[in-house]
Amino acid sequence: METLILLVIFGIFAAFFATQNTTNVSITLLGYSLREVPMYLIVLGSLLIGLLLSSVISVVNSISTSFRLHGKDVKIKQTKKTVTDLVKRNRELELEVANLKGRSRLNS
Repeated sequence: METLILLVIFGIFAAFFATQNTTNVSITLLGYSLREVPMYLIVLGSLLIGLLLSSVISVVNSISTSFRLHGKDVKIKQTKKTVTDLVKRNRELELEVANLKGRSRLNS
């Protein structure tokens, strides 16, 4: 609901801005020239391009973070497996020590 309210407020602002800035200007970009473009289209177009670029950067950042987290998850799984293997080996060695102590008592 908050998003809708903000969108309506932004729409009202954009409409008010467009009615106040109807002056036509010329734009030259990379050798191409556009004449008689209303000022509000230039400003709102720039805003739209900025929002699109920021969303692309945000998506790239999210993908990068996802790969980084996946790598951390793999390391955690490997570490847990190592701990499990070491605990198992420790139990085996404790049993071996107990068996050796039992044999040495029988020989004494």
